[in-house]
Amino acid sequence: MAETVTKTLEATLAPPTQGKGVRLRRLLSTYREALDDAFDSGADTMGGVSDVVTPFDLPYQAKAALCSYVPKLRKTYNARELDDEHPLRLTNQAATFDRDESRHYEICWNVPLPGYGTNFWIPLRLNPEQEPLWHDLLDGDAKAGEIRLQQNRSCWVLHATVQYEVSDPETDG
Repeated sequence: MAETVTKTLEATLAPPTQGKGVRLRRLLSTYREALDDAFDSGADTMGGVSDVVTPFDLPYQAKAALCSYVPKLRKTYNARELDDEHPLRLTNQAATFDRDESRHYEICWNVPLPGYGTNFWIPLRLNPEQEPLWHDLLDGDAKAGEIRLQQNRSCWVLHATVQYEVSDPETDG
């Protein structure tokens, strides 16, 4: 008998070029602005949030995540105000990774941006203890969930929720 386990994987982005850094900061800033507007509007349904966030220049993965997240803030978490440091949330459709063992950083993430042909790849520095789970994700043995991106003082941190099956240990009995 197998059991589904959920775990959050963590990786830091390799230091981005100046241009990629600007695009990452713009993406996070626009997301937070959309989150604030959606929350302040009082929208408590996915459709209501969608009406607020549609005009924002965000990738569809971020808009879909907002449509799911904002109603939960009020209904599940009873939030009355927002923290200024909310991470960028993306649906599992943003979980596009590539592996090439010949690269210095083996795994890269395809950062979604609004518009056609605007996405870019950025290398990930993996938590060594979680490396096998990253490989399971890339091999299809684990399923991606929500992606969160947060800028800390000196780096960008990516959190990817994954689900995978584990077998129950056999017991004598």
